[in-house]
Parts: sequence; structure tokens; C-alpha cells
Amino acid sequence: MTPIKELGLLRIGSRPASREGAGGAATGGELADLRAIPWVFAWSQNRCNLPGWFGLGTGLEVVAHRSQGLDLLREMYAEWPFFRSLIENAEMSLAKADPLVAESYLELGGRPDLVAIIREEFRRTRVLVTGTTGAGRLLGHRPVLRQAVDLRNPYVDALSFLQVRFLTDLRNGLSGAEAARAAGLVLLTVNGVAAGLQNTG
Repeated sequence: MTPIKELGLLRIGSRPASREGAGGAATGGELADLRAIPWVFAWSQNRCNLPGWFGLGTGLEVVAHRSQGLDLLREMYAEWPFFRSLIENAEMSLAKADPLVAESYLELGGRPDLVAIIREEFRRTRVLVTGTTGAGRLLGHRPVLRQAVDLRNPYVDALSFLQVRFLTDLRNGLSGAEAARAAGLVLLTVNGVAAGLQNTG
């Protein structure tokens, strides 16, 4: 669902995208093998930004369903700096996410059950974050930032769709020079998407 394997080819950072397996090779196949920063970066590349918001909506929903729960969330947002920071960070992740673009990546995983869970949690979190801020839309209280995201997204979308195309080619079994070329093109789009979103993990 993400270009995590291809990120291992980038010559950035001091460590590989995944830890060495018991056999001495970086497996990348198990959650325990993954390193946090490349993993988060990969989820920003697929325009899902999952680590920045997943699960928050479910937590907020527990409070919101209590009597006057939404009022309590708004009071916490107004008066508790830690909670406000948490909500604003999640709001930024949600605003930079693009469900339509992310869907193309998520389909690469062949797990419609996980796609449905991610889609529903995104919807739930977006509704409850905007309800908590009272802004009516993501980044509604920060119009300059909202405008910057809106202006950049169409350009980043084009790069994302190219990245999906090249990843699809790689996942479908390219080999040799064709695989190397497709991987190189993925890495070019990785740089462009990171620059456009201003997210590097």
C-alpha cells in the first residue's frame, strides 16, 4: 500500500528503511522490522498520512457520544494546550491526505477489508476533528495554511498518480532494466511529492 520497499533505495538517512532480519538481510516483511521514520514517510507518500490520525476518531467518538461530549471536546480544545496541539497535528495530517489518491495506493495491497477500515476511520476522524475545532472544515481556523494546501494539492496529485502507475508496474513483476527504470521513476516522484507536501517523515 506504500512505497516503503522503494524508499530503501533512496540514499538518505543513516539507516535502512527496515531492520536487519535474523538471517542478515533487511526483510521489511514484518511490522517489528520497520523503522518509524521511513514508515511514516511512506504513509505520507501514499497520501493517506495514516500515522497522523488513525485511531483518533475512535477515541474522540467515545467522548462525543456521552452527554454533552462534543461540548467537552471543544472545551478541552480551547483550554488544554496539549490537546489542542494533538488535534491540530491530526488536522494537518487529515488536510494533507487525499482519500481519492490514497485509494489508488490502498488497492495495491489487495486487502479490501483493511481499505474499508481505513476509509471509515478517516471519515470518522475528519468529522470529529472539525466538530472539536468548530471550524466546519479542516484548517478552517487557519485560512492561509488551508489555501497553501489547496494550491499545492493538484500538482502533488499528478505526481502521486504517476507514482502509483510505476509502483503498479513494479508490483506486477517487472525485472531487469525495466524494473530498475520504474524504481528510479518512483524515487523521482517520491522527491516531488515530499517537496509538494512539505512532509519528509
